[in-house]
Amino acid sequence: MSGPHPLPHLSCRKCGRSNPWVYFAPVVVEGTGTCICMDCATLRGWLDAAGNLKPGVSL
Repeated sequence: MSGPHPLPHLSCRKCGRSNPWVYFAPVVVEGTGTCICMDCATLRGWLDAAGNLKPGVSL
């Protein structure tokens, strides 16, 4: 077992926020990537009241 793995640098595909605390659908290539932040998913109506993806929503 090796040491801890560094987290990749992510930016939201919808708003451009850098390294959001909570995100969905990360895509990482060589340590950098994109995701969809929780705020953008909420604004688009993709989440239920508990913050989970609604049934039928696929990211």
